[in-house]
Amino acid sequence: MTNLLVLKEKVVGFYKNFEYPIQIVGKFILAMLAFNYINNDLGYFEALTGMVPMLFLSVICAVVPVAIFVLIFALVVLLHLFKLSMVLSAVALVVFLLFYFIYLKFAPDQGILIILYPVLAQFNLHYMIPLVGAMAFNPFAALPIAFGVIFMKVIGYLQEAASLGDPGTDVKEIMTSYQYIFDKLFADKEMVAYIVVFTLVILIVYGISRLAVDYSWYIAIGVGTLVNVIGLAIQASGIEGMSVVMVVIGSVIGGLLAAVIQFMGCTLDYARKESLQFEDDDYYYYVKAVPKIQITQAERTVKTYGKKPKKAKKSKKGSSDAEEMTVVEESSRKAKKQERQVYEDLEPAKTVPEQKPVSDFDELSFDGFDFDELDQK
Repeated sequence: MTNLLVLKEKVVGFYKNFEYPIQIVGKFILAMLAFNYINNDLGYFEALTGMVPMLFLSVICAVVPVAIFVLIFALVVLLHLFKLSMVLSAVALVVFLLFYFIYLKFAPDQGILIILYPVLAQFNLHYMIPLVGAMAFNPFAALPIAFGVIFMKVIGYLQEAASLGDPGTDVKEIMTSYQYIFDKLFADKEMVAYIVVFTLVILIVYGISRLAVDYSWYIAIGVGTLVNVIGLAIQASGIEGMSVVMVVIGSVIGGLLAAVIQFMGCTLDYARKESLQFEDDDYYYYVKAVPKIQITQAERTVKTYGKKPKKAKKSKKGSSDAEEMTVVEESSRKAKKQERQVYEDLEPAKTVPEQKPVSDFDELSFDGFDFDELDQK
């Protein structure tokens, strides 16, 4: 468990250090997959179907905010539909504008889910999106997911209506085409099942995760995965094209991914939880405090013995003047020191005069006292 926590800290630290480049790369890959889906499913506007336009649009979407990313994606879809039928593309335009303004009002930071739904639908893994949306965002994640479901259905029915013939400018034919699209849309049980089950899963996951119980997030993920499987499996029996096996696989993958997101985001130590009570002038508080688990890998200092220190590398051309001045000052200091040593060696040593031994007191005199005069007396 400790090794897993250390690995988690490394991954989280790496993401924090390179958060912006990682987000750019992630949005670029998502944009490539989204525009690839448009080219394969629509592809009516040939100028946007090549690899160069797709790369160009993906680079732009990678560096702009998510709201602009969604806008570019929708404009590309509308251009393809406009090439298919100018009259029918008006329906997609109205639907998109309605959804776009609602999305900007309630969930401006969650528009990536609108793009993520058709991308996952290419691989039949869109069943996992409510679990990821509930863990990464909040209950308003149901709005962009529902918009993604409806927008994909509208595109499909527009293509069906266009295949019946272009209504042109005939008002009756135009109204007939519109009636066909909306009849098919409101009778689509699969779309209704997706919206109802996905919204229910998001609300259940978010509601359970807010409870003051141990491991509430993981309990919410498990319950949400189970509800997602049961709800879609019940609907799969009456809906053509929905596979129960893919529902189970997509839901399990979504649950595992949501659990990984939660583990990376916050890991709590429920063994050391505390219940606190305190009050102020207006309220009395009951607080449950659960500490986070934070483990950092100890830094290791390696010391080597018995190896000679590496010699300094020779300075390359263009080295700074400061290094040259340092070398000149050091050499002049050594020269002055050697010169001073030479002068000290040549200077005669100061000797103390030797005193002769006294053999006769006649030769001694202390402060004017003469011993010869004393002898004479």
